Amino acid sequence: MRVTLAQTKSGLSLYYEGRVMTRVFVNRNGLAAAAAIAEALRVRVPKLGDSVDARVSSGVMYRILALSDLDYRNKTSFQYASHLIAEAVDMQGPRGTSEA
Repeated sequence: MRVTLAQTKSGLSLYYEGRVMTRVFVNRNGLAAAAAIAEALRVRVPKLGDSVDARVSSGVMYRILALSDLDYRNKTSFQYASHLIAEAVDMQGPRGTSEA
């Protein structure tokens, strides 16, 4: 799956085939989710107004969607996010499938 991670004034959105798959907003919870999503995609969080493309499997996408829905106000969410990120990175192999 080719996805695009884009940052706007309101937050970060992940697109697949031109449609928003998930969106996180500019707040404490959203910023934590954005960092986790980018790490799982093996890309950097794009600057405001920019975007970055990546190719991922549906399994990685499933984990990214889970990362975007965690409540990062709960400390346990960070532990769970760490597991999801590790699984996503492992699924992409040693080189990964991300594109810069």
